Amino acid sequence: MKRSQPHARQLLWLKRAAVEGSRLTPAARRKLYFKTGFYSLALIWCLVALLMWLTPAKYVSRWTLILPGSGAGAMVSLDSLGQASASTSSPYLSSAIDPRENYKAIVLSDPVLMLAAEQLKESVGAFGKPKLKLPSQTGLMEFASVGATPQLANARAWALYQSLQQTLSTLRLDEIAQREAGVRQGLDGFAAKVSESQQRILMYQSERGLVSLDQFKELALTTERLRQSRTGIESQVRGLDASLATLERHLGLDVTEAAALLKLKNDQLFQALLMSDTRLGASLTELGGRLGPRHPQMQTLSAEAASVRQGLKRRCTELLGHCDVSRMLMLSADDMDGRAQLMQQLISLATETDGKRRELETLSDEISAWETRLEASKKDAARLEDLNREHQLATAVFTSAAARMDVGKADIYAAYPMLQLMAAPQMPKQPDPVGPLLILVGGIAASISIIAGLSLLWIRKPILHKLLMSA
Repeated sequence: MKRSQPHARQLLWLKRAAVEGSRLTPAARRKLYFKTGFYSLALIWCLVALLMWLTPAKYVSRWTLILPGSGAGAMVSLDSLGQASASTSSPYLSSAIDPRENYKAIVLSDPVLMLAAEQLKESVGAFGKPKLKLPSQTGLMEFASVGATPQLANARAWALYQSLQQTLSTLRLDEIAQREAGVRQGLDGFAAKVSESQQRILMYQSERGLVSLDQFKELALTTERLRQSRTGIESQVRGLDASLATLERHLGLDVTEAAALLKLKNDQLFQALLMSDTRLGASLTELGGRLGPRHPQMQTLSAEAASVRQGLKRRCTELLGHCDVSRMLMLSADDMDGRAQLMQQLISLATETDGKRRELETLSDEISAWETRLEASKKDAARLEDLNREHQLATAVFTSAAARMDVGKADIYAAYPMLQLMAAPQMPKQPDPVGPLLILVGGIAASISIIAGLSLLWIRKPILHKLLMSA
């Protein structure tokens, strides 16, 4: 009984505090409520401002994939085997399964995210998961990839798309491999025969060095082409020899002499001496008709002409190693420029003729080698043709059986339908406003809650009075 009295007094105190509140005057109470509300709102909006400042901007790159809704079919005619048909069924034939849900699970799986993150050298946590929507009654998959910069958001979108396609390609290949593994069990016998015939061909090719019948045909064709080339070059050499002989008769020079004269003609010092020799010779001829040989002027010119002629011989010897005065003086002829062109043509023809002769010798040696190889390969080619015929027969049987058993399993998109990029990832132009907007909404909601709570505290007395009185 004594224990229940303090408990009753405690409940009575709580009741009185809840109903009556503090014993402050209305003015003091109003002031306290205003201060409490002001500081609470100030704290809330300071936190809102801090969050707005600290929260990094987020950019969203949006892109869309689509699953084609219709199937496709094709028929192919196989040479010497018949016809084969293949078809791709629509991914929406089954109403119980939405293939987009399968793709959603794949694109949000760790392997795909890890592969995409590796492309950008990020961790999976930093890469994050994209936002994905599947609009009903459509074949669309709407993605939203987030990044701290427009470039990063766009790069993450492309990395995710490429990783998804790569993963789907891997899954399709794996699914095809598993299906073919079952089909090929019935083809082991045919495959063994094909392998046997192939091994015989390879062994024979390794022993004989003849890879294929085409190689033998190429040997024959190459030999014939080389013979034709030799015939053409021989005709060219005969023509060049005739032209060379004609020019030599016309010039009265052989190739060596023509080259020596051209070398002298192109030497500036020799040409200067030659011009002096020609000029002095003309002067001596002119004065010789009027003056005697012992005249001082004639003796001076004769000495100067002899000196120049000696210089010509010395320069000719330096350039050629010998000196033929008659050939040397041919350079002073009036038609030397025209003869120089013919001499140059003579040298060019001689050079070309010499090159053609060496080419002809090389070609003849090459033809002999090819003819030897061709003769040695005749029996090998006949045996290789027999082995190839056996291999073709075994291959035809194997291919025919495989085509009949596997033609219905050519749909690579049966388990994983084809995905097409309907809208490529866009480069965001401005940050995503959702984050700051949520912070503002939270601040407004908290402010409304504070104001509503203080309002309820302010008017609680009459409400609680009425409730207690009615109770």
